[in-house]
Amino acid sequence: MNDTNEFQSDNLQRFIFDNAPVRGEWVHLTDTWKDVLSRREYPPAIEHLLGEMMAAAALLTATVKIKGRLVLQLKSTGPVTLMMVECTSNNTLRAFAQWDGDVEDDATLMEITGEGALAITIDVEGAKQPYQGVVSLQGESISEVLESYFKQSEQLETRIWLAADSQSAAGLFLQQLPGESHHKEADEESWSRLSQLASTVKNKELLELGAGTLLHRLFHEEECRLLSTTELRFSCNCSRERVADTIGLLGIDDANNLLQEQGHIEVACEFCNEHYQFDQVDVAQLFSGQLNSNSDSKIVH
Repeated sequence: MNDTNEFQSDNLQRFIFDNAPVRGEWVHLTDTWKDVLSRREYPPAIEHLLGEMMAAAALLTATVKIKGRLVLQLKSTGPVTLMMVECTSNNTLRAFAQWDGDVEDDATLMEITGEGALAITIDVEGAKQPYQGVVSLQGESISEVLESYFKQSEQLETRIWLAADSQSAAGLFLQQLPGESHHKEADEESWSRLSQLASTVKNKELLELGAGTLLHRLFHEEECRLLSTTELRFSCNCSRERVADTIGLLGIDDANNLLQEQGHIEVACEFCNEHYQFDQVDVAQLFSGQLNSNSDSKIVH
């Protein structure tokens, strides 16, 4: 089966099995991922990990079905000090990584991170405070780390497969749903069969095949039904106004000290690498409440 016509990247495809209490999701990112990579140059091993986390964030956001945002944040004692991916209910993604020193091209997850933790934050619009779950970075892949999280927090059997290269990032998600108690043995058998079939997926297939072709390859003898698809895109919500608010939090004395040291205050967005510059006039207007967001120094590329 060739799905050249149906394969559209930057999509998330949901699916279910009519003969088993199991649901799944497939995601594939090309332009969204390349937008992230165009902002910074990452060592191959970090690029690979960041791509897998982007695919994972999209899968998890579709799982929780919230209005708001989901953030995956990795902090560690290894070369990667911070890695963050955000996916919103508006179907936008953004991501960045910070690291120190050299990283081997084939570095493993443990070599990249050392000791650390992955925080999963779910920030629902209107909620008083976000929900956050934390899992230690134990395992050979970010997939294993996330599977451990689901086992600890939701106690639902969950399997995740992730892949990324310099062109695309992709993922497959499978989760057992609560079934009827008198069907427990049959449900367990179905889960075992479906997860074993999905485990035959190869990274190359995740990165190169569309949802229809891939799911047919894996589950052609099962009653797998495609549900809704979601289009995804890169977007960053940074702005000059938000940066001005941050400078305002410094206080006028600290802001003026920075001006004296550097001649201007320049702030770069970690996610999109956009640079915002504020001169002495801008800062004076900011603290007098008259900052002109359309001034000549709006953006420095």
